[in-house]
Amino acid sequence: MDPSLREVAGTGDTDALYALIRKDPYMLDHIDQIPFTDTPLHIAANKGQIKFAMEMINLKPSFGRKLNQDGFSPMHLAFKMGNTKLVLRLLKTDKDLVRVKGREGMTPFHCAAAAGNSNLLFQFLETCPECVEVVTVLNETALHLALKNDHTDAFNFLLGWLRKNRRGGGKDLERKVMNWRDDDDNTALHIAATKQQHQAVQLLLDSFYGLDIKAKNSEGLTAREIIENVGRQGLNMSSAEDDDRTTAKIKRIKKRTSRSERALVKLIRTKNGLSENMINATLVVATLVITAIYQSSLSPPRGLWQGDNTSNPTTTSNLTTTTKFKPFNDNYDEKFSKQVLGEDTMKTGTAIMNPNLFLGFWLYNFIAFGLPVLLTVFLLYDVARILLLPLYFLSVSYFNCMKLISPSMFWANLNDLLSCGQPLFSRLS
Repeated sequence: MDPSLREVAGTGDTDALYALIRKDPYMLDHIDQIPFTDTPLHIAANKGQIKFAMEMINLKPSFGRKLNQDGFSPMHLAFKMGNTKLVLRLLKTDKDLVRVKGREGMTPFHCAAAAGNSNLLFQFLETCPECVEVVTVLNETALHLALKNDHTDAFNFLLGWLRKNRRGGGKDLERKVMNWRDDDDNTALHIAATKQQHQAVQLLLDSFYGLDIKAKNSEGLTAREIIENVGRQGLNMSSAEDDDRTTAKIKRIKKRTSRSERALVKLIRTKNGLSENMINATLVVATLVITAIYQSSLSPPRGLWQGDNTSNPTTTSNLTTTTKFKPFNDNYDEKFSKQVLGEDTMKTGTAIMNPNLFLGFWLYNFIAFGLPVLLTVFLLYDVARILLLPLYFLSVSYFNCMKLISPSMFWANLNDLLSCGQPLFSRLS
């Protein structure tokens, strides 16, 4: 590299850079042709010249992925010098820079895990979740590196992120990374046992149900056998204190996952794993079911009472139905749970079927209407909440319709209660 360009990169003089480019427009192209070299971006990263580094990566994005003679990319050097601000600025320009393999196959993500920097690990995973799958030349994941360097705090964070990752295929990713073997066939569980990190061992056993506890390393030992061989004396918990800058979100990720959280994560993983066509088809079917069930609340089986039925027994008898099977007989007097469900009001506009028969009609309609509504809310959870308002008012309207056609006060009160409970449902969704 031209000594003058090296000096300009070290001082961060952008004006001098363009003066050199005017003299030789192909200057940066010549540097880009060299397989392994210190580019002006490497020098700026090493010297902490953020403005110059961003100017350089804007002119030559390929410099961000180039390694120098020592096997380091500009992001590696920025991390090594403790320049977190530059690391994050480079990450914003190209998220895949965190996956660039340097010396020994170490990526900046691996370096953060080996250093126990939970803050950077969080930023890297938020921007480029795929980086958790990358391994070193020794086939080590970030979890291996965190445990080998006694950074239990960083390991806890990575473990929590894998458990709570909601992307499609998250379950398979969790199983793959947690059971990954390095060149010595050691999984994270083997390393935790070897390092006597019993806290990490306990977290693995408690929180991950797909863990292969019978896996053997190259020496033919399981994690249990390693613990027995090493013994239980002199425990090295090596639990680092949480950094003051650790965000509340990072702390939540590191917390142990409850059963309800695991169930929610599984549902969201399933949703995120669906293709766009599958989601659209599911929404169409759900809409058709909701429409059909809503129509049944307007036109229930056997119809509605018309006029003043209490004063016209002849009309009443003509509108009712008698069957051999007593529960389906609208006129029978010995009604099951009559004291609970109440007697027929026979008011105008209410259902002709008796309250006992209305039980089955209401129950099946409630399930058939409620499940598609919940499914629709679940699939559209990420959209603006205002778009779900029509569905909310449709649900209120449905229960009001069921209230109006209820054959007894019991069913009218129940539907009234559900209609009033819709605002709560709206907040929960």
